Amino acid sequence: MNFQAFSVTSSGAAKRPRILLHGTWLARMGFKPDMLIQALSEPGGIILRLCDESIPKYSALVQETQAKGGKLIRGCCEQGLTLVTSGDYIRSAGLAVGDACIARYDYGIIRIRKLPPQTRVLLPKSPDSKIRLICGTILTSNGFIPGALAFVKTEPGKIEFRLHGQDADNYRTMMKYARANQMSLMQVINAAGVIRVQIPDLCLQRAGFFTDEAFIAHYGYGAITLNRLDFEALGF
Repeated sequence: MNFQAFSVTSSGAAKRPRILLHGTWLARMGFKPDMLIQALSEPGGIILRLCDESIPKYSALVQETQAKGGKLIRGCCEQGLTLVTSGDYIRSAGLAVGDACIARYDYGIIRIRKLPPQTRVLLPKSPDSKIRLICGTILTSNGFIPGALAFVKTEPGKIEFRLHGQDADNYRTMMKYARANQMSLMQVINAAGVIRVQIPDLCLQRAGFFTDEAFIAHYGYGAITLNRLDFEALGF
């Protein structure tokens, strides 16, 4: 995968928006400690570009970057595992503290885009994971509380969860309805304090998804829709 999902945090007493990226991929992409990075806002988000060591004139680069409302940073630390940057240029790019974002990278360049409201990127917990889960407080804030039941509808490239309630007394009727309509019935559970919904393997197969790929999840009250991650639709 050549991307990372993250949220904008804050730093300092003024709570300026801060971007923190972490991973061994930073060093592989050339973002090593003390390397100069040009950070600029661009249509739809932010671009972080590694500056070539053959910069003709540092002062000219500073002036160019400032004229574009950007910032020059040396943001890699901890052996190249972390890149941190903060400042008003993040606000000018339309990002605010708490925004869910996605960063897509290639050698010497990182592009950052804000995810649409009520949207998250779901990543497999590990490369060997055979079970895909939806977890987190975003479940409960949209009605998916422990014990709730949901119908799961699948079509190529799409999986939909629709909340039904907690009608356990009518479980057999619900199962019969689900089977008749080629759907699954899932229950929201609380396992070791983690509220979660498991994505059935059969649904993954019917949708044409792999257990190790990322999904984009769109949330609404009583509804969750999973689609394959589409970078073009996100503005990349």
